[in-house]
Amino acid sequence: MKKIVTLGGGGGHARVLQAIKDLPDVSITAICPSTDSGGSTGVLKFEYQGNGYIGDLTKCIAALCPDDSLSKALMYRFENGPLSGHSVKNILLFALEKTNDAKALPLMWQICELGENKVIPVTNEKAELCAKLNLGNNIEGETNIDEIAKNPLWNPNVHAISKVYLKPKVSASAIAINAVKDADYIVICPGDLYSSIIPTLLPEGMKEAINESRAKIIVFLNIMTKKGETDNYSASDMLEKIEERLPRPADYVVCNNAPLPDEILIKYSLENKTELEGLDTNDPRILCMPMAVVEDDQVFTSTQIIRQVIEKVLNS
Repeated sequence: MKKIVTLGGGGGHARVLQAIKDLPDVSITAICPSTDSGGSTGVLKFEYQGNGYIGDLTKCIAALCPDDSLSKALMYRFENGPLSGHSVKNILLFALEKTNDAKALPLMWQICELGENKVIPVTNEKAELCAKLNLGNNIEGETNIDEIAKNPLWNPNVHAISKVYLKPKVSASAIAINAVKDADYIVICPGDLYSSIIPTLLPEGMKEAINESRAKIIVFLNIMTKKGETDNYSASDMLEKIEERLPRPADYVVCNNAPLPDEILIKYSLENKTELEGLDTNDPRILCMPMAVVEDDQVFTSTQIIRQVIEKVLNS
């Protein structure tokens, strides 16, 4: 059985899991960031003393759930009343943590029939995600980083993020480290670079575990930039920032190099996102890779295409 570890948070991670959950003879360990502090997770964390990683975990658990009806019910989000903004998946995991914290996640996996698959936070220790800006200022809190561009004084040239770090420094959990060490493939999923992807690589022990692992590293790059995080980034810029946190270069890169359809551009423009400049296939780092996978925009909008790419890598 081939062991796949996926890293990331949010919708991009969930989409990759939906694409590969039915692959034969594969076990998946999805590792999510532990620094989410906004939305439903933030309310449960600050008002009810919950853990700061519920939202990403439960989204990935729902994505791996083989029962589509149950998965849809877990994703249901209340729109009115005292539960407004909360999803069933978040409330369920929160309740399991409050009644039996040590067994909460295994119970959630059991309820959702994940079988050999698992979804875990990268660390069980509490820490805030912080960002250092080019002008020298520091921002604390994942939500504040995520919403930095909402500040009317924000300027992408002045307030660009130079790095993110955890405060205090924390160690990756033993289960996360062991999963990475034993992995055959490590998939870095598309998502927000500084608030979803890199936070899974920050806890101490992760870099060493990846270095010790013999796993092939597969990086899915985004198709869009995010205002406040990756303004004016090219695909090569994003790959460079990810590889700065890795002990060795990626083995495979999945990137969109085709013009995006107008409907996708319009959809993302409403979120103040712009198209990521395609990967430079003449980049020496790309040319020396065993295989650089460059597909069209469907890579990130179709689980079928994502599955085909992963299958291609597994069979190479």
